[in-house]
Amino acid sequence: MQKKLLVGVLGNPGSGKTTTWKILFKKNVHTGKNIRPLVVHDIKIPVFLINRSSLERQTKLEYILPEECPKIVLSSFLYHKDVKKNFDFFISRGYELYIIWLNPGYYDTNEKHLFYNTGIINYLLSNEACVSVKSSKKSPELRVEEMKNYIYSWYITNYKQNLDYK
Repeated sequence: MQKKLLVGVLGNPGSGKTTTWKILFKKNVHTGKNIRPLVVHDIKIPVFLINRSSLERQTKLEYILPEECPKIVLSSFLYHKDVKKNFDFFISRGYELYIIWLNPGYYDTNEKHLFYNTGIINYLLSNEACVSVKSSKKSPELRVEEMKNYIYSWYITNYKQNLDYK
């Protein structure tokens, strides 16, 4: 079975998810219909981007993704009680998870308290996800550089023979 990677940015509306993708691709980007190249350390890595989360779109992930599951998916995830269903979608398809969580608990209302009550962090860790918690108040370039390095090392470890992707 081919290895697959989900790189997710989890956060509330306005937390910096779209900013992360904008800095990563060095331009405004939207969800596409095709795989696109992400240049990291002079290597073009094929990725599929979901810029606006399926929960925000109120659309199932299977309607957003191409029919054949991409090797690497970059996706925004809305900080919501139902976000586990979105992670389940990728886990059930054999994806490894690398999640950057922006401002967990910030802006939670009394009835929400997702960080404490829904066990999202425990859920991710029990599914062997690599989780990086970041503050949106810090430079977004730092989280993007961390993300790029993770994608690069994962890709060359699993797909060395594909380094000539065009």
